[in-house]
Amino acid sequence: MTILHISDSIELVSLEEGDSSVILNLVEFSRSQLGKYLYWVDDVRDEVSAHQYIVERISSGLLDSYWFKIKFNMQACGVFGIKSISAEDGVAEVGYWLSHRVHGNGIIAKIIAQLSSFLLGNTDAKIIEFRCLEKNIASIRVAKKSGAELVGSIPSYMTVGNENQALQIYHLKI
Repeated sequence: MTILHISDSIELVSLEEGDSSVILNLVEFSRSQLGKYLYWVDDVRDEVSAHQYIVERISSGLLDSYWFKIKFNMQACGVFGIKSISAEDGVAEVGYWLSHRVHGNGIIAKIIAQLSSFLLGNTDAKIIEFRCLEKNIASIRVAKKSGAELVGSIPSYMTVGNENQALQIYHLKI
């Protein structure tokens, strides 16, 4: 089990198959908010599907993939993943979500601020990549606040509420 200490109140703990009930409860509590921007939310409806969500991530087979439960004040509150790291260009794509009950505490910004040292010490990553739907203002704000710059966009990436949204790609050099 890997534990990354981010601050006195935030830590990342390896996501494990046994976390399905925790993940299900977090998704249920924030389903309407998460469903606005994350394609997989409708598929997580019970412990079996929550288990499948976890297995798909921790067993992805992608190079340098790391998945964590986010703990805030010792309580699980979301998931943070380094989805993969490209061997060609050193781009580490990150993904994350939080229960809406802990929004506004700067949790993801603090994780990103500490992520560079983990990546530099454990991988060949040179860039942190954020991928955010264009209407996901909170995630775009995190990317920009970290110093990331918009480097591209994939038009009509996903339809949310009968509206096509582009996927915006931000890069942060580490």
